[in-house]
Amino acid sequence: MLKKVITFIPAHIKLLVKLYVFNLILFFCIRFLFYHFNKSSDVSEVPFFEKLMAFRMGLEFDTAVFCWIAYLPILLWSIAYLLKQQRLYSIGFYSFLVLILIYFFVDIADIPYFKQFGTHLNRNAFLWNENPTFAAGVIFGSFSYWGFFLVFFIITFIILKFYKKVFITFKTQLKQQVHPKWYYAILAFILLSVFVTLGARGRTSDRSGLHEGLSIVSQNNFINQIAINPNFTFWKTVLYNKNKIPYKVPDSIHEDIAFTRNYLGIQTPFEQNIHRIIQDSSHTKTKYNFVIVVMESMSVFKMGYYNGKNLTPHLDKLNKESIYCENFFSSGIHTFNGLFSTTTGHLSIYAEKSMKSYVKAPFYGLGPLMAEQGYETYFYTTHDPHFDNMEGFFKLNKFNHFVSQYDFDDSQAESSLGVPDHILLDKLIEITNNRKSNQPFLSVVMTASDHGPWRIPTNISYKPNGETPQENCTLYADWSIGRFMEQAKKLPWYNNTVFMFLGDHGLSMGHTYEMPLSYNHVPYIIHQPKLFKADTISSPCYQPDIPATVMGIIGANYTNKTFGINILKEQHPYVVFSADDKIGCVDNHGYYYYKTLSNGETYLRKYKKLDLTNYKIQLKAKADSMHENMMKIYKTAEYFIRKDHFLYE
Repeated sequence: MLKKVITFIPAHIKLLVKLYVFNLILFFCIRFLFYHFNKSSDVSEVPFFEKLMAFRMGLEFDTAVFCWIAYLPILLWSIAYLLKQQRLYSIGFYSFLVLILIYFFVDIADIPYFKQFGTHLNRNAFLWNENPTFAAGVIFGSFSYWGFFLVFFIITFIILKFYKKVFITFKTQLKQQVHPKWYYAILAFILLSVFVTLGARGRTSDRSGLHEGLSIVSQNNFINQIAINPNFTFWKTVLYNKNKIPYKVPDSIHEDIAFTRNYLGIQTPFEQNIHRIIQDSSHTKTKYNFVIVVMESMSVFKMGYYNGKNLTPHLDKLNKESIYCENFFSSGIHTFNGLFSTTTGHLSIYAEKSMKSYVKAPFYGLGPLMAEQGYETYFYTTHDPHFDNMEGFFKLNKFNHFVSQYDFDDSQAESSLGVPDHILLDKLIEITNNRKSNQPFLSVVMTASDHGPWRIPTNISYKPNGETPQENCTLYADWSIGRFMEQAKKLPWYNNTVFMFLGDHGLSMGHTYEMPLSYNHVPYIIHQPKLFKADTISSPCYQPDIPATVMGIIGANYTNKTFGINILKEQHPYVVFSADDKIGCVDNHGYYYYKTLSNGETYLRKYKKLDLTNYKIQLKAKADSMHENMMKIYKTAEYFIRKDHFLYE
């Protein structure tokens, strides 16, 4: 029976399967060579399971790369199959051979490149063409480098021998192959195209395809590099980013860093960093637990600011029992911006997907800081853990426990966003109640219900009365927070836990300024009645302040390497943030300066009452000062990220 089925499979599909298996074996061998040639000194401390996971994940990257190569041959073979054009079979086969040799050359060249630069082969390799003599000296000066040419020649010989053999078999099968009906040929092409497209995309999830962040299976940086096929990084940076202007270190970077150090209150002699040693003088040091709830799209506009409709009665009630920061701003206008800045203490750089791109090394933010203090660290999300590389990023940054859609029944999901907020918060309570460890804990929670497609559960007693589905989602999200706090107050760990609630970003309501403040102005609530009296902080603060504020609450002595301060003891004169192609700055006198990068237009507003007057001419000195200060801080933030964390720099 099986033989009969196989006889109906077109010869070019059989050929493709053979080539796939053969090339996967070769890719594995090269990855094994990469591992042994480049392994770091601490790799022996990594559990065997994590190494195994890295090699297993490598199969997904290798499959994606193979499918990229297969697109053109499949098209040619499918046409040949339909039109009975034998010559197209040969053209497709030899095009495949040429492409695979190029890809294997990249794979092998990556091994010494990684040894030299500590990163996979990428477009920066072309910088060597400015000095070919130096490049030749580097390559041919050591056998450990140019010896890889020999490896490539051996691989090439093996490939040619194998391809010659399978092509002879392929031509024999073509002669024996029954000519198909036209509709069968088209159906075969469609099915094959679907499989190859899925392979190239790497995943079936509708929210995320294959990306470098999925290679993060360990807190060891080298192990995370094993899975990545260098063709994935090389062609992505060469082709997809070919129009992107390469980053260049500003000529004024020392001046910018010096300014930023002063902005952060660093009084020590100049160093090319923003590190400052924090010595807490308080005698009482308590390792409180922390629950930090990052609320999807929770703008202060929804709380009645900027003429918005108040949709947050439960947050309003919580404010009366808590410290409320009324001038708190998100670093960007996307969830990845908010999560990145909240947990790392760094500014998000414009529209870059920080949790995917900034994974070269961990940040000295909440995860590492709290781990050093003996905390267990958790991250909770409602949906696909690989969306925006959440799981990979937080694993790299020392969050040891990750809770996502895989920890819930599929029946509990409301949409592609996964489970609704109240179920996620119930899970947090369940996991916290069942902890066996005596360690304090840090739990960062990312909600999702207050986001399109605007669906809320119908099997609950609460029935929101909003005028639109969007309003109902905000009302439901607010109710979920209120319900969670009612439950938490009855639990034994409540009195020893500090609760923080903030928006990941706001929501553009289509009014006021070219860079709407409703998109960056978000609530920030610090709640623990035994520790803090209800109060309002009016000075400007932002998401990068959260790590330093958390460390201040527990009275930790540590080195602060973030762009944030402990807002319970210090104040910023202003804070800066972005909205894709716009960058803004709010000061403690109610001024809002912002710039649209696409056209260079600048604006100075008095934002407290949504004044529409542009004061940049009337108050030129003020506008110039805010512009200069804003850009110095941003250039410093970008410099440190590019230097230490950006995957392709």
